[in-house]
Amino acid sequence: MMTFIGTKENRKGSIRGYNYRRKSIAVMVGILTILMISTISFLLISPKRRNVTNENKRKLSFKRKESQNGNTGYIVDQPIRSIEYGGPQKSTPLVMIRDALDEAVHQRFLQEHLYSCLEAELNQISELDNRVNFPVYIYEGYYHSLPTNETVFSKNPNPMIGKDFMKPAASPFTRAFFDAFRFVNREIFNTLKLNLLQASSYHRCTNGKTASDEAHMTRKGEDVCYLLAKWIDHGCHFGDLSIQIHYGEGNEEKLKSGAAWHMDAENSLLHLAVTLRGNRVLHSMRIQQPMKNNNINGNHVRPPAATLKEILEPQKPGDVYLSSSTLMQHAPHFGKCDYSTRVIAIHARILYTSADINYFRKVKTKESWQKLTSVLAETLALANLQMPSLAQVESRLALLS
Repeated sequence: MMTFIGTKENRKGSIRGYNYRRKSIAVMVGILTILMISTISFLLISPKRRNVTNENKRKLSFKRKESQNGNTGYIVDQPIRSIEYGGPQKSTPLVMIRDALDEAVHQRFLQEHLYSCLEAELNQISELDNRVNFPVYIYEGYYHSLPTNETVFSKNPNPMIGKDFMKPAASPFTRAFFDAFRFVNREIFNTLKLNLLQASSYHRCTNGKTASDEAHMTRKGEDVCYLLAKWIDHGCHFGDLSIQIHYGEGNEEKLKSGAAWHMDAENSLLHLAVTLRGNRVLHSMRIQQPMKNNNINGNHVRPPAATLKEILEPQKPGDVYLSSSTLMQHAPHFGKCDYSTRVIAIHARILYTSADINYFRKVKTKESWQKLTSVLAETLALANLQMPSLAQVESRLALLS
């Protein structure tokens, strides 16, 4: 290092070869001064500025991930959706996420037989429940969206039936779409699962216990948070499909009389609705509030003197929403249409058996229910949800059994 510093050309090209020791000391002092100034400057940068830098790095990281693996859902640091309120007490937190299918995915859906067949062929599809009551035509099919092609023993989602049966597999492409949706958004639902476990009495009950203690405490610690986390862990979310076909006269009278209004069972705590054909309108009673009022700390208080309002959200072909229909009064509005403009919608909910939901209701308490709905709303408010691309759906299709 002494030789490098001590022999340096000046601007005229002559060699400066004097006082090597003083020159090297001066350079070293200069370098140390620059390092000290840089360190102090970094420490004095405001936390906000450092957070922005970290946020930019995170965004770049996700951009790299997206370029490598296609679009993927993830959890963000700050809420990107408002927490709203519903339910009879007007105080149950929930989130409404609206999106749309990738156009190529939508067009591929419409090539499936069930969504493109002739009217006369509907009665030839054995899985469809014929609920035609002229002049209203309603057909509904109950399927599962798990990767297996085998039937799955589970509860019929129609409350007028509600019995367990061997539920058939939906068509391969339909199953592949919901399998891709779970896979693409796995970070979101894994986070939801972990948040539920953290809030569950099972977590608090077994924390710090030995293996023998934990085995003894397992059943005691299970609550609704734990059970919903277990259903997610088993891949049951969006595993129960109700495929509905409506045409003929509309349901305006039922909407006006209140007969169309209802709240779903617990399988709609996670409810993904996909409109493939036709137009309908989702009516719901919710309290909406500005994003700035979001409270992501488990203590949810609805706005003072707020009242439920009827919210109308049109659903056109390709539209998607994810919400918790268990937690809000709602009603679908179907206008008058013929078969060519029929409404076809897929409702994907949690797959479970009667025994599963009976046990869920048995261990349900006011406290555990409040924790579950809070965790669910808070996590979905932070969820950057993504719809799978056609390539991602076809990739999952190749893996189906």
